[in-house]
Amino acid sequence: MKKNNRYATTTPATAGTETAKKEKEINFQWFLMNFFLHWQWFLLSVAAALTIGYLHLRYATPVHTVRSQIMMRDRSRGGSTGNSEADAFVSMGVLSNNINVENEIKLLLSRNLIETVITENNMFIKYWVKGRFKDTELFGNNNPKFYRSSPVKVYVDPITASNLGAVLELKFEQDDNAACRLTGRYGSLTFNETIKEFPAVLKTPVGDVLIEGESRSKLLKEYPLTVEVIRPLYVALGYKGKFNAALEEGKTTAVVLSVNETLPARGVTFLNALIDAYNRDAMSDKNKAMSNASKFVDTRLKDLNLQLQDAEVDIEEYRKARNLPSIGLETDFVVTEEHNYGQAIASIMTDFMLLDHVENEVKKEDNTLLLPASVSFGNVTPLLITKMDGYNTAVAERTKLLEYTNETSNTVHAIDDRIQLYREQIKAELHATRLLLKSRQERLEKLNEQYKERMLNVPQWQRELSELERARSTKNSLVVELLRRKESIDMTLAVTTPTAKIIDAPLTSGTISPKRTFTYIICALLGFMFPFLVIGLRELFNYKITDEEEVRRYVPLPIITVLPWTKEKMPFVVRSNSTTAIAESFRLMRANLQFMLNEQQKKVIMITSTLSGEGKTFLAMNLAMAFSLRYKTLLIGLDIRRPKITSNLGLPKQKGLLDYLNGENKDLDSLIHKNINETTLDVLISGVVPPNPNELLMETTLDRLFVELRKRYDYIIVDSSPIGSVSDAFLLNRVTDVTLYVVRKGFTPKSAIYLLNEINDDKRLKEVYVVLNAFDGKRARYGYGYGYGYGYGYGYGYGDKKDK
Repeated sequence: MKKNNRYATTTPATAGTETAKKEKEINFQWFLMNFFLHWQWFLLSVAAALTIGYLHLRYATPVHTVRSQIMMRDRSRGGSTGNSEADAFVSMGVLSNNINVENEIKLLLSRNLIETVITENNMFIKYWVKGRFKDTELFGNNNPKFYRSSPVKVYVDPITASNLGAVLELKFEQDDNAACRLTGRYGSLTFNETIKEFPAVLKTPVGDVLIEGESRSKLLKEYPLTVEVIRPLYVALGYKGKFNAALEEGKTTAVVLSVNETLPARGVTFLNALIDAYNRDAMSDKNKAMSNASKFVDTRLKDLNLQLQDAEVDIEEYRKARNLPSIGLETDFVVTEEHNYGQAIASIMTDFMLLDHVENEVKKEDNTLLLPASVSFGNVTPLLITKMDGYNTAVAERTKLLEYTNETSNTVHAIDDRIQLYREQIKAELHATRLLLKSRQERLEKLNEQYKERMLNVPQWQRELSELERARSTKNSLVVELLRRKESIDMTLAVTTPTAKIIDAPLTSGTISPKRTFTYIICALLGFMFPFLVIGLRELFNYKITDEEEVRRYVPLPIITVLPWTKEKMPFVVRSNSTTAIAESFRLMRANLQFMLNEQQKKVIMITSTLSGEGKTFLAMNLAMAFSLRYKTLLIGLDIRRPKITSNLGLPKQKGLLDYLNGENKDLDSLIHKNINETTLDVLISGVVPPNPNELLMETTLDRLFVELRKRYDYIIVDSSPIGSVSDAFLLNRVTDVTLYVVRKGFTPKSAIYLLNEINDDKRLKEVYVVLNAFDGKRARYGYGYGYGYGYGYGYGYGDKKDK
């Protein structure tokens, strides 16, 4: 027979590398084939996954996105008040429009603001209708299937709600007497109450809870209502995670607000309430500085009005006491001029008073105090007004930041440094302004003195009257000036517009989850991949050979036959009248071997395997029996460390081949058991195992023995030891002609293939053919049930195991 020489020109190391590469490539192809063999698994898995996807879509709660858009007033980015009247006041300097959009977005996202919205709109109280598979939440008129609106309204004091340590759960049910039965739970505490009429006050472990009925909707017995009262802080934290505010791209102050909600109506309510609360908070901050200035002006007006009344009383009494006539033209002129200069001096004196007030406020070193608004001054420098406005803006920004951070943050420290810088600059400008006003006052007083000198020629009574009138005029000028500034401050408070103007009202923009098409695609992919995962893991953790095709792809050796699994428990499955599948397989193997042993001198067949338990002895016995049906055959048991033929055939334990090899018994005929089962099969057992069996197999006595046996028998079957543990089979290779290598399904490890390929590459055994044991064409169906095994000792590397 022509031998396979594909590895003849390859060194062992190179051959091993080439074999490994080929096995890796073939393994991938076989792996895909193995997947496609399980197409039913894929079909069932995809169907199951799509069913799960359908159930998920059927009972999942949709999540919607609610969006709104507002415009911020930030002139640095092109923002406007959105009000032409307000813009006119901005241009006149009455209103300030100095905000930072990024900081305002931080305020919109602050937990405090969100918690305020949750508390003001009672959004920490949730209403549910429990279902068999899915609970439905009620809000407004969102689910008319159960109720047009919640038949029961629960009100909890915000302070009480903020102190909740757990969820307060209230379950309302309609009883047979048309009364409302209430079951409550707070943590581990439970309580019950029967409510006969609404409104009612319920005593709970957390405090009093007000319960009101709804005239438009009645509680139905088939739809009990569950109310959950949650701590507003926890609800706010939940909304903070699903609420977002982002500035649109480009030089614009438009801010997009979005919130993900299961109930779109609640999302619309939340965004509207958030914008309203933000505007209220922003306008409150803006009006603090104006309110401070207004209070100061009111206080001064009260004092000046009293002083003005006293001055007019003095003039009236002076005229009555002296019976004074009308003042002449000259006197009128002098008085008029003195009045004008006096009014100017009065304005400067007012500014001095305001400067004193500002200086006192600055000296307090309090970063929370605001200075009077710039409209309160008349003769001060523009630089001082600019510094004061910057100081007030920084204080307001610091107050807002403290709502969602603490004073130890770097941002607050940076603002404190800016406030301190403004304070030092204001002090310097106050000093410069005082010097300027002092110089202006001295100049006006000099001009005023000139008119006083002109009055020397006027009678004394006229001069004294003029002094009284001047005093009254001064007080009157101060009152008029303060009233003008008070009117300006009040006008500023009246026309202050919100910081944020809604340009797109809240609107549900779409459903973000679950997405039907995406869900089905993902389920289909997962269903398709699941069998891959299962089969892949099974193959990954399976270290034994389980498929005939796997052996054919891995091993570059001819497979002489495939033995099926059998349920027979007899040692010999081959008999003269047997027509079973396994008996026919042995007959086929016999025919194949006769074709391969095509020379007269070729008649010795050695059977080996990798490990104990692969059916090697069973194969040797039945193959010998198959030959013995037509030919004189000898079965030699050379598995000398664990001989099994003796026990399997029920032969007496006596001396055997090893005794012949070590010279203790030279009578070969006395060692051979003749005509087993009344056939031409003879058996030569190994005998008692000596301490040096390997050395005995190396003796030339073995060679002479096989020469003699070849003369006596037509075929010789040698049951050898497994090559994965001992070297006996390699020593017997010199006296054999063909080697049958047994691979057993579900037992032989895949690593045995590397050993077999390495032996084949090194040509360590003659004409190696593979016998597949417990295989057939169907997947995972066959496995040997006959119990022949090996358990080798003597330190040869494989333990005491039995064939299954």
